[in-house]
Amino acid sequence: MNVYLRIRRLQSLTSEKFTLILPIVIVCLIVSGFFMYSSFYMPEYRDVAVETPWYTVDSRYEYQAVVSEENPLWPVGNTLTDNPVYFFAAAPELQTTFTFLVEGEDVDLNVVTHTVAVLSMKDPETTYWSKEVVIAERAGPLQSGAFQNSFTLNIEDMQERLNEIKEALGFQRGNPVVEIVTTTVFSGTVDGKQVDESRAYLMPITLGQGHYAISDKLDTTEVITAREMQTTEIYPPAPQQYAAVVLLLVSVGMLFWVVLSRFRHAETSAGMLQALEQEAAHARYRDWMSQGRFDHSIGAHRIELGSLEDIISAAVDMNQRVIYDSDEKIYFFIHDSILYVHNLA
Repeated sequence: MNVYLRIRRLQSLTSEKFTLILPIVIVCLIVSGFFMYSSFYMPEYRDVAVETPWYTVDSRYEYQAVVSEENPLWPVGNTLTDNPVYFFAAAPELQTTFTFLVEGEDVDLNVVTHTVAVLSMKDPETTYWSKEVVIAERAGPLQSGAFQNSFTLNIEDMQERLNEIKEALGFQRGNPVVEIVTTTVFSGTVDGKQVDESRAYLMPITLGQGHYAISDKLDTTEVITAREMQTTEIYPPAPQQYAAVVLLLVSVGMLFWVVLSRFRHAETSAGMLQALEQEAAHARYRDWMSQGRFDHSIGAHRIELGSLEDIISAAVDMNQRVIYDSDEKIYFFIHDSILYVHNLA
């Protein structure tokens, strides 16, 4: 009950200071509301450099092996594709097409391609020797975003050249490797911006005894970016946003408390508050009193005391217990034929 009484007293005090507290709470509510709104809906705008997609460069090798030699498996003129291996005895040559593509806004480019076969002997970490053999060259404009160059690769002839170099050098270490490398130079404009770039694209070929194999990775895609300034929204960090929400909730709670206290105070009479205070005082001095009945016929001299605290203090000084009649709402005790009384009614 003491806690409840304190709450009611605080509400009463809040109501008494209503005209002073309410403007302060409203100001807090406005400030916290603006703080939360600015934290979530009023970002800072900054110009920052960002990488944005400009255009895309694609490349791919496409090939097919045409059977040109009599063999027990395929008729002459048959086209072989996607085989795990190809045999010199059946199809020593590859019909190859290199395609270079650029996708973007308003592409206007000139392209020069230079294709070589790099013959080499190498281990995984060491290249012992290499030799370039020119295969094809072509230059021209990019048409509909694509540029193609077709050529024939005589893989058997390349293996013979490798063997000749090995014999001439007298060096047998390493594995024979053929790599088709197409260097592509492209210049002009894309989306009205100047472009002057070059790339090298690889087609690995593995040689074996009487056969060769082509790598599966024959296409590439590259996204070219451009740096440009963009205006970016910068919001406060999350802890600040959480603090803004908490502050607004506290302000709303304060306003609710002030308004509730005002209405509760209007509903609560002075008599009710007095009764609550009396009940709290009774609970506080419960150990110094006993329950009993008050006899109005007592003829002793009577002394009226003004408060429960007064009659309790008097009883303690006289080493007496106070008797409380809950029906009559009277506290009393008798000492030396004198009746000490505190009447709540």
